[in-house]
Amino acid sequence: PIPTTPPDSTPVTQTDLPDPTTISLDDQGLVTSWKAVAVPEIPFGQYGPFGLPAHIQILFNGISQPQDREPGGPVIYIMPVEAYRHMWESNDSMLVPEQLDRIQAFRDALPQPAPTRGLPVLPLEETIGINDLATQLRSLTASHHAGFRFVGRFTQEALPVTNAGLRYIYQGLTPDDQYLIAFFFPVRTDQLPDDLEAVPQAEQDALQQDGLTYLDQKAQTLDTLSPDAWSPHLTQLDALIQSLTWNPPGH
Repeated sequence: PIPTTPPDSTPVTQTDLPDPTTISLDDQGLVTSWKAVAVPEIPFGQYGPFGLPAHIQILFNGISQPQDREPGGPVIYIMPVEAYRHMWESNDSMLVPEQLDRIQAFRDALPQPAPTRGLPVLPLEETIGINDLATQLRSLTASHHAGFRFVGRFTQEALPVTNAGLRYIYQGLTPDDQYLIAFFFPVRTDQLPDDLEAVPQAEQDALQQDGLTYLDQKAQTLDTLSPDAWSPHLTQLDALIQSLTWNPPGH
């Protein structure tokens, strides 16, 4: 896994981050606890082609340090956009700036028809592989931010669609575009098998014969499911991220 926090206790130098103690969140009873922590900058290239400015992470279920979170576990990032953009541009990479622009475009207006793959998602540390499945794409607005959410996965190989690796993903921005809000939470549905061993042979054959058509059809079928066909209910996850607020820096 790509580390999302430095291994040492380097002090946080980003002075315009929200004070973690002012962050408020209604967890909808989906977790046992949550904690907001300030995370120092992870320099570009320290762990390969990755890098994060000083930022806030909200951790869940008794986890108090980012390095203790299991890959794919629930997390919320509050990321300063300009520092993030500058870090990558100054290292001659437009990957993050281009994703930020796409997230802003999706926030302002979702494309029609809804894409079933390739949605913009940051940080890259959470998206190893490609987004080959996206469903339940919806706009979300809240008092402190607005954006979009979907259910999807990132994979490094062609795989049948199961509950393994499926996550609720939210990507949003504050009204002044100063902060990126990214929320990841594992989800499942009874309409999918939990693992590859339970995938019918017909589906495996369909993936082999025409993978893109198979994935499109799965995304469209899953899009017809009601929010309560998922666990947790998608409306509960919507309410959780919509409840996120904090005091402006310096207040």
